[in-house]
Amino acid sequence: MRSFFKSFSNPFILDLRALALMRIGVGALILTDLLLRAPSFMAFMTDNGIMSREMSMSVNSGWHWSLYWLNAEPIWAMFLMIMAAGFAIMLMFGMRTRLASIASFILLASLHTRNPYLQQGGDNLLLLLTFWGCFLPWGERASIDASMVREPRLSNRYFSAVSVALVLQVMSVYFFSALLKTGKEWMSEGTGIYYALHNDQVSFGLASLWRDWHWFTGPLTDYVWWLEMIGPILALSPLWFVGFRTLVVVALVAMEVGFMFNLRIGLFPFISSLSLIAILPPSVMDFLWRSEKKEKPLIQMYFDKQCSFCEKTCYLLRYLLGLNATISAAQDDAQIGPVLERENSWVVVDNQGVQRLRWDALVFVTQSSQRFFWMAKLLKKAGACGDRIYNWIGEHRYGFGVQTARWMPWRKTYPRIGILSSVFVAVLCVLLFWQNLASIKVWNPVHGIDTGVTRGYRIPYPKFFDPVYRGLHLEQYWSMFAPYPQKNDGWFVTPGLLSDGSLVNVSASGIELPTADRPESSEQFKSYRWRKYINFIGLKRNSKHRKHYGAWVCRDWNNNHDQSQRLEAFNMYFIKEYTPPPGREARMSTHRLFRYHCRDASLLAKKPLENAIKSQLNTDLIQKLNIR
Repeated sequence: MRSFFKSFSNPFILDLRALALMRIGVGALILTDLLLRAPSFMAFMTDNGIMSREMSMSVNSGWHWSLYWLNAEPIWAMFLMIMAAGFAIMLMFGMRTRLASIASFILLASLHTRNPYLQQGGDNLLLLLTFWGCFLPWGERASIDASMVREPRLSNRYFSAVSVALVLQVMSVYFFSALLKTGKEWMSEGTGIYYALHNDQVSFGLASLWRDWHWFTGPLTDYVWWLEMIGPILALSPLWFVGFRTLVVVALVAMEVGFMFNLRIGLFPFISSLSLIAILPPSVMDFLWRSEKKEKPLIQMYFDKQCSFCEKTCYLLRYLLGLNATISAAQDDAQIGPVLERENSWVVVDNQGVQRLRWDALVFVTQSSQRFFWMAKLLKKAGACGDRIYNWIGEHRYGFGVQTARWMPWRKTYPRIGILSSVFVAVLCVLLFWQNLASIKVWNPVHGIDTGVTRGYRIPYPKFFDPVYRGLHLEQYWSMFAPYPQKNDGWFVTPGLLSDGSLVNVSASGIELPTADRPESSEQFKSYRWRKYINFIGLKRNSKHRKHYGAWVCRDWNNNHDQSQRLEAFNMYFIKEYTPPPGREARMSTHRLFRYHCRDASLLAKKPLENAIKSQLNTDLIQKLNIR
């Protein structure tokens, strides 16, 4: 009986090392996202782009906010993005981690709010991970902050209200995604994967090789649904916790890796995989994050007692390099003190009593590291230049001391949230879980199983929670390929008329008209965010946004071309390709979404683009676009 109860574990205990990996990954992903947005900075983030500041305010809810609304100038938006990159780097390295977490959350929420029509589920999850990170001690391991702790905690196990919130958050993504998949494609036909891989706007890589293997995609559809439904339940089981949690994490990460090689959905699979790694059991992290050999030779490091920067540098090097080293003030040692004064250098003494100074000492301690010993050869090549770098740092060490006092403060122990913050997190966790439950529209049947719940029953939405829910940008609705995968696939054609009477493909200038063959998604869209936005305005219910896009297209084209190549007018068409059931042929139809004139909308009555196409006897384009 005793051995049975030993199998029970607290499923909400996290590992500090796994949290450190999540912190580093979140910082890296925020930085990557900013770099991916940068080429379209003017289009996405300024008044001269596809959405003005006033329009951004009008399309967001009353509780939303954004720092990008404070000023309309591009320089302000650029400043905020540079600040976001700086705090993301601080987050990666764990420098003033709590400050970097809060600042990163505020700037990321502001970025998402500036144009909400560019966002997808992965963006929401990244923001939520950053939010919970504001309360987590995810800087207690593998960080600059951790090197400045006098009395570090030895245990890597962490349990609190926020660990409960994080685990539930990660599992909610999959559990509620399964409950929202109510279409017959997931419930009975087993065609969910088939349709997802036939959406050529997002499918790529390996997808075209196996998407018609119906003997495989059918069972895989059922597997994915049951994994998303049962996986979170098993991951929260206190019985045989390590085995179940590890199995579920590995299975879900494998699914995300499958997305990476088959679907072009941005950073979503990377963000999801990172969230799963964060909840790995401590015993698994013990195996993956093995401690270094303890029989490392002892090193003695001596610093200038009057230089706080020098002392912190020694502690930082010991921590990052994983050294077996003692750290002392040189002036407290009768033999080392005179050496430091004479040579104006820190002193490193190895286990044989050999003293090393300046750059050579740095090369030695790096060489003694089991983590970064390979860097020693690179540092050694610096030679005399390395000593010059050391001397320059030494001359400015007191100035560096002022900065490190601000950005690398000493702490007795690593700080954790108090009672009030824990209560706030606990309440928020309950309300967010309630909100997720309220998002489910069908409780009976669930995957063909009669749950006994009254048909049509809905859990009431907690409206009183709206100010907090929206004010903190915690929206979440995990509808990936739900209630069924999109079947109306297709591509956009945007022929434009230039001032010299020639025709161009405005949306994809590298592809000549007519577009006889379907262009690759990467040729048609500059990025997955552009794909998200173009498909958004392609929907009839969002037609009011098309004129803003049209105005931007004209400005962007004419700012980048000569007067003789000025864009006069353009039309946008969508060639819809309906994905048929397995074994049937696809159906295509052409839809004109809108017409736009760059100078005078009244001139559209004369159909300038259509007449130009007819006058050039471009029969292929006339037929393709159904021009009459």
